[in-house]
Amino acid sequence: MPILHHIKDTPRGFIAGAFILFVTARLVWLVTARARRADRPSKFAVFQGETDVIQTMEEANEKLPETPFVLSMYGMQVFVLPRSEIETVKSLPECEVSIKKHHFNVFLGEYTFMGTKADEFDDTMRYTLTRSTPTALDAFTDEIGYAMDQCIGQCDDVWTGIKTRAAMARIASLLSGRVFVGLPLSRDPEWVEATTQYTQNVTTAWMILRLIPRFIRPLVATFLPQVRTLKRFRRAMVGKLSPILAAKKQGIHSKTTSDPAGGSMLEWLTAHYKVQPTAEQLARDELLVIFASIYNLTNAISSMVFDLAKHPEHIPELRQELVEVLGPSGIIDKHALSRLRKCDSFIRESQRLSPPSLANIPRIVTNPLGFVTSTGHRIPAGSTVMIRAHPINRDRKLWGDNADQFDGFRFSKLRDMPGNALKYQHTSTGTDNINFGHGIWACPGRFFASAQLKVILAELLRRYDIMRSPQTPNPGQLHYGLAVVPDPEAEVLFRKKML
Repeated sequence: MPILHHIKDTPRGFIAGAFILFVTARLVWLVTARARRADRPSKFAVFQGETDVIQTMEEANEKLPETPFVLSMYGMQVFVLPRSEIETVKSLPECEVSIKKHHFNVFLGEYTFMGTKADEFDDTMRYTLTRSTPTALDAFTDEIGYAMDQCIGQCDDVWTGIKTRAAMARIASLLSGRVFVGLPLSRDPEWVEATTQYTQNVTTAWMILRLIPRFIRPLVATFLPQVRTLKRFRRAMVGKLSPILAAKKQGIHSKTTSDPAGGSMLEWLTAHYKVQPTAEQLARDELLVIFASIYNLTNAISSMVFDLAKHPEHIPELRQELVEVLGPSGIIDKHALSRLRKCDSFIRESQRLSPPSLANIPRIVTNPLGFVTSTGHRIPAGSTVMIRAHPINRDRKLWGDNADQFDGFRFSKLRDMPGNALKYQHTSTGTDNINFGHGIWACPGRFFASAQLKVILAELLRRYDIMRSPQTPNPGQLHYGLAVVPDPEAEVLFRKKML
């Protein structure tokens, strides 16, 4: 049965059931509140983040700027550490604090498959992906025109309202899919729909199941439509990937001029396995990289488009830089990437004010004796710890008195100062930027993602004029726990670029 049937024709009873489960979980959360409070170490201040997490984070940071505190939210508690702990946490081994266990726990990996990655997957992401970004760039530049035609359209001379996040999700799927699986599968309508909807179902399943007490999650998950859909996606993707894997194994799959990347991700993953991986293993790896890439890229592009619409004064200078660096071809190659300083700055500033999360560098304490901070606080084994990112992103000492305002060329101006040429790049991590993490587990896909964003930004500016829609004149962001998500209902107006 086609995947589209499962995605679009979900019985209303399932939706109603999910709502009932949500209400039930909320009641359980309230009833068990006292027990949760009893589990917290008494020497940590506790802040309730269920209603306005940003206000809570700012209040806690003002009261305890250099002290860990507990942030309590629906279904989870997080020990939030100050910026001073970045250097302590960033290089600790998995036997002390674990990012893998965090991803499995927070994204409920037993149901969503998140956090179930193998060592071969990690090796591919950390080593091969970064080195192969120039190869992937050829695929991005070849695919971007098709993606824009399919997801935004010509728009002619009339302003056209586009639901931004939905359109950007499809663009993210097409560009990433070109590298992950190659043509023709990457453009298969069912594949595109499945990859975008898979990401949404992972997020929804996570938001619902984290509210459910752990001892009854297996029962609830059995009836949750999002979990059932995830399992169907897995079976369907294995079916679609199997012929490609068989062809590669027999040596009959070859790259063509029409597909410069040729589904390179499958080859990169396979190369790190000592034994030929099964379709099921590679499907798992593909699902993991699809979620990480499409979810984060969708949010980043959407925020970038919102910022173009809200701050159009940046557009002329961005276009001028593209003309100067790219010349008449307009094609971004590996040499041009590092020269697009203003584009890079605009993307980083968008990420600074619309980060993936209000806290980052997430870990689960795995040392049975707990984790001791530099301030002497002992955090128990099994606890979730994160570094507060929101206060860093809005720190006036770092970014000046206008830290709460958007300045698309903030970082290019900083890089123009003596000695800063290689600093303040979108992909740079450090104690002043943890939006990609920092240390041994900094996001290995950030160079890949940054290249995608530059290709997309260049094509948007080459093709379209962009402005706010009267329907949503100030497109913003939503918060789910600590996650930051661009408003999925916000639209932006597009028109064919006027000469």
